[in-house]
Formats: sequence, structure tokens, C-alpha cells
Amino acid sequence: MSETMPNPTEAPAVPEAPQWDPFQLMDRMDEEALRKELDGVAATDLVYVVKESSQEVVGLSKTGVDECCMALVSQGQVIREENLQYELIGEGDDREALFKVKAARFAVSPAGQEVRLDQVIGVKRQPLYYEPAQLDLDSRVPSKKYRGNTYRELLEFAEGRDYLAWMADNFGESEIRDFARRVLGGEEMVAQRGRQLNPHWYEAGAMKAARNARFRLIPGSVRSQVIASARQGGQARVVEPQTGASREVAKPAVAAAGAAEVVSRVGPYAPTEKQVAFYQRLAESAVFSEEERRRALEWLATKATRQTIKDQIGWLKRQVETRRTQRAGESAA
Repeated sequence: MSETMPNPTEAPAVPEAPQWDPFQLMDRMDEEALRKELDGVAATDLVYVVKESSQEVVGLSKTGVDECCMALVSQGQVIREENLQYELIGEGDDREALFKVKAARFAVSPAGQEVRLDQVIGVKRQPLYYEPAQLDLDSRVPSKKYRGNTYRELLEFAEGRDYLAWMADNFGESEIRDFARRVLGGEEMVAQRGRQLNPHWYEAGAMKAARNARFRLIPGSVRSQVIASARQGGQARVVEPQTGASREVAKPAVAAAGAAEVVSRVGPYAPTEKQVAFYQRLAESAVFSEEERRRALEWLATKATRQTIKDQIGWLKRQVETRRTQRAGESAA
């Protein structure tokens, strides 16, 4: 007897994840803060507050974990990172780095004597490549000379158009060259860049693995104290989803207490175009009934994330292969 397709109103084939993952969003905001630190800009957000409907998900940023460690020092305890290891897995632009950091907590007396209290391992999976934002006339031009300017702004003056003409002939990415040629020709279009290598993948992965290790060693009472102080002092970054938005709305890094930053449901956790197309092709297979196909496409439209769709694609592939084999056996009989 063949297995039926998951019904969204019942238990799905794989553990269901929220369409808008607040923890992925916090991790992305931490990566933005790390990039700013590498540019010499100190991060000030100690806490992230992600609003989902009537609920809040509150988490410490990497800077907030640093603050907790400083609070522990005043109590005579020190957290030290002792070892960092990583390995690369995958191929091409799907490559990832698996980081592992060992950290330990010590009690230190006023005289300098130390007692090792405990140690933990912190891990982090860090992609080497990322999905860039879509290209349109209001996208920022990837240029040091015109940093901060959009394609639309460059089209408004002669020197800007000359620069776009240079990009159309010489820029390294074929997607950018084609986009520059077409907007110079008067098209108002939307395009997509290829996946981009993150030049700071090592720094981001190492720092986030260290953050995860140190976080595990911080007592809950210290975490609560820092979170409460940050929210009262305006050092909490508050974000909430904007359903149906096509782009992420950028806001300042520091949000005033009570103010909300709006972030769309599309972004680094949304399925890629390639994933969606592959999923749809599998769902259209003749081995599925119309009702099964409807449920599958409904799940894709309302619940899919970049992580959960991988498992669902695998499940659909197995169903297609199994059912085709069963039908072939029945025909032969």
C-alpha cells in the first residue's frame, strides 16, 4: 500500500518548522554585527527581540554574550575559549564549514588562584556562500566609487550612465553585466545574482561557534539580568514580520525601547528558486492524486523554509520512485 502525501492539517512527513524562523534571523543579525566589527564599528545591540503574532522570542546577541561574560568577571569567574577546529563539507557553492570551539569556566580568587569549574563544546554550521538580494533599479550598485547609490540614481546623470556602460562590458559577474546592459536600454526589470562567496565565512563561523560555547557556560540568572538591563536601556533590537512583503525592509541597527523593526518573511530562510522549481516538478508527477498535489503545493506556499523543503524534496523523490516501481510491478502482473 502506497504512503499518502502529508496533510497540512495533520502531522507532516517531516517535523514542521515555522515559516519565519526567528533563530535564523537572530543568527543573520549577528553576522551583520560581526561584519561591522571587522570594519571597526562596534556593535551595541545586546538583545534581539523577534515578535511573532502575540509572542516574543528573546535572545542574546554575540555582544550580549560578551556582556554576560564581563558580568561573570565581577563575580570572580572567567570563561576562556581553549580550542577551535573546523572542517569543510559539500561541493561547489553548497560548501559549508563545521566549526567546533571548546570553552571552559574558571573561578578566580583575588590572589589569582584558579579552579576549573566546567567545560563545554560549541558548534556552528557556516555556509561559505550566500544568496544575494534580487537586482532591480533600487538595488545598491556594487561599487566603491558609487557606494550607496542605486542603479536608478546612476541612470540620472551622464557620469553614472558611463559607469553603468563600463559595468556592462567589464564587471566580473555575468548577471551584473547583463542587468547593466538591459537597464541602460530602458528596461525596468528584476534579476537575480548568482550565489556569492562570503569573504568573512571563517571569521563568522569561528565567532559564532565561540559565542555558542560561551553561552552554554553562562548561568541563567546572569542572562536574565543582562536581557532585562538591555531592554530597559534601549540596547535591544526589535523586529517583527511583515506578511506579503517582497523585500526586507532595512532599519537602523539600534532600535529604541518599544520600537519595532519590520522584516519580511522572505530572505535567507525562504526556499530558493531552484528548490521551489524542483519541488513543483516532483509534486506534478502523475503518481500523486489531485488532493495530494493540492496539499503539497499548499504546504510549499504557506510553510516551506529553506531547511524544511530539503527534507520534503527527499520525501517526494522517494514517493515518486516507490510508486513508479509499484505501478510497474502491478502492470507486469
